[in-house]
Amino acid sequence: MTQNPHDSAETRRTERSKKAERWKKAEPPPAGPRPAPRWAQRGPASARAYAPASAPTVCPVCRGPVEGELTCQFCGQVLVLPSGIRLSTVGLRFGGYLLENLLIVCTLYIGWLIWAFLVFPRGQTPAKQLLHMRVIYIPEARAARWWRMFFREFIAKGIIGLLAAVTLLIPYFWLLWDRNRQELWDKMATTLVVTDREDRLRPPPQPPASLPEGRS
Repeated sequence: MTQNPHDSAETRRTERSKKAERWKKAEPPPAGPRPAPRWAQRGPASARAYAPASAPTVCPVCRGPVEGELTCQFCGQVLVLPSGIRLSTVGLRFGGYLLENLLIVCTLYIGWLIWAFLVFPRGQTPAKQLLHMRVIYIPEARAARWWRMFFREFIAKGIIGLLAAVTLLIPYFWLLWDRNRQELWDKMATTLVVTDREDRLRPPPQPPASLPEGRS
């Protein structure tokens, strides 16, 4: 017994009409901004994931478009920091590297090490202090503290140094094409480097610990 071709065509038309009805009855997409894509919800994998929750659409300094960004791609303003705090320029960053190495040589490394341990709690190294630069811990929008600076300067840079030794030093130039001028060790430590000439982001001094009552 052969199947009537007209019956199969009618069946296909009926199925298509049912699908169309189901599609029409489907709930419309919710109003408002679309949720962030999955890659932007992975946290530390990208500095852009730390863009402000109420992200502005234009930069408060230069009025350039900044929607979904952590920093302005035109003037370098960091959107989670006070107005006027901008990313350090590429020239200043490389100048800082040269000055850091010069200080290490001139102080026979021991002097630089003592100096570095004193300024680490302010998010600085000796060269960054002289050049008014500061390392910012992105998730908390504040100057990096001692342990994060120690991890960034000794552990993360050591790992990237080993990688650079077998890749023609390419990792040292990562900030040239990074949207937030981060080096690879900045990505490992979740930090940014900004220029803070007026020390606006310097952590306040810690109050001295008080003695328990009854002791003098």
